[in-house]
Amino acid sequence: MKIRKFFEADETVDISNDRVKEIMDQLSNIASTIDAKKEEIQSLTNELSNFRSKSKKSNDQVDDSVSNLETINSKFSDILSSLDTTVNNLKDYNDSGRKYLY
Repeated sequence: MKIRKFFEADETVDISNDRVKEIMDQLSNIASTIDAKKEEIQSLTNELSNFRSKSKKSNDQVDDSVSNLETINSKFSDILSSLDTTVNNLKDYNDSGRKYLY
């Protein structure tokens, strides 16, 4: 068994430019689909918001549903942001080569 020093590492293998472009295209398609679904969720949230209860003390099923849809919409935004960051990182990888971010 070989003992390595802290700074020694196995040689890394680079991904081909064509494969990175394919992955970026797939991620972009996923982002487009999620964005479309996010708009649908927002539309349903707006519609259901018109039927919220007037009670300040408790929530009914519609109130709870609107709250859940708002949470989903927020998570979709987070997912879209992560997908965008991933696509930008892969684009930079293709353009500039491997570089360590942190």
